Amino acid sequence: MQRIKRRGDEFELVLYENEVSLLRDLTGQLDGILGAGAPDDRGTDPVRERLFPRAYLDPTEDVAEEDWQHAVHDDLVRAKAENLATVVGTLDGLHMSRGKAKVSLSGEQLDEWVGALNDVRLALGIALGVSEDQETAPEQANAAAFEVYHWLTHLQGALIDALVGGAEF
Repeated sequence: MQRIKRRGDEFELVLYENEVSLLRDLTGQLDGILGAGAPDDRGTDPVRERLFPRAYLDPTEDVAEEDWQHAVHDDLVRAKAENLATVVGTLDGLHMSRGKAKVSLSGEQLDEWVGALNDVRLALGIALGVSEDQETAPEQANAAAFEVYHWLTHLQGALIDALVGGAEF
């Protein structure tokens, strides 16, 4: 069964009940991280560091970095929170039938879903210690979380493909 179809200017995504629950939980957790305020002490929260990376990598540019964070951080948090709100809002209006539901999304909403999924994946990847060299579960204890990470990767990729007119899944 195809999970995402384009219908004119709209996109239709089929999600199963457990996927809807998982997305609600993950977006809620990320929303809590975003609500924690600006990262005051660099390096104390690797998830927030990944979500809000430094603009100036040179450590001698701390003043410029502070100015940059002061200028853009609130806007970045707002944009990320709006993306999460779009996901939650579209999930709130779902009617489950036989354990699955169809989510109708505009192109703009689909773009916001991609952004939200990217942030959720980044946060989960940091929590799991995912690196470019290693994207598999190093131990059995994290196997379920790595399955979620890979599912999010696949879903995000399919949404991007739909946005750019690529393959459906």
